[in-house]
Amino acid sequence: MTDHFETLGIPNRLVISENELNEAFREAGKTAHPDAGGGEGDFSKLREAHAILSSPSKRLKHWLDLRGMPVDTRGVIDGEMMDLFGEIGAITQSAETLIRKRDDAKSALARALMESQTQQCRETVEVGISRLNVAMEKECTSFPEMETGLIDLERAAKAVRNLAFLEKWKTGLRSCYSRLV
Repeated sequence: MTDHFETLGIPNRLVISENELNEAFREAGKTAHPDAGGGEGDFSKLREAHAILSSPSKRLKHWLDLRGMPVDTRGVIDGEMMDLFGEIGAITQSAETLIRKRDDAKSALARALMESQTQQCRETVEVGISRLNVAMEKECTSFPEMETGLIDLERAAKAVRNLAFLEKWKTGLRSCYSRLV
């Protein structure tokens, strides 16, 4: 199994700042990038390592796999996550409806008349993204405890699953936001 922490030359731990991860990627890329004399395969491995370690759910799953503790990430999500899903789903649906309406507008005047509604929708999407960020941070609070060796595999599997959903929902909202700009 490839150790993506090793690939990027960073310590094998769950708590990694975005800056630390990006700096490690840039540093490793100085020799692995094809323009710097490296091979496409080496740089591809760096990109894969960066992608996995940038995602809290994938990082946790990889970290557990490296310790010989694979977790089953299938299962149901708890009530709190279902409530959040309902909220995010409603925001996404509203944004998608407005995006379609704007795309179908035949004139610049029609689009201009929707600008107030578009701005309000952008703000609602931003609030949704913020709520997801808070939920992701909450899920990641168990990382330091896991690093000390107190690993509850059931809790870890739930964290991987919850984080994967949160990341997916956040990607969806970011997509909506970019199309509302």
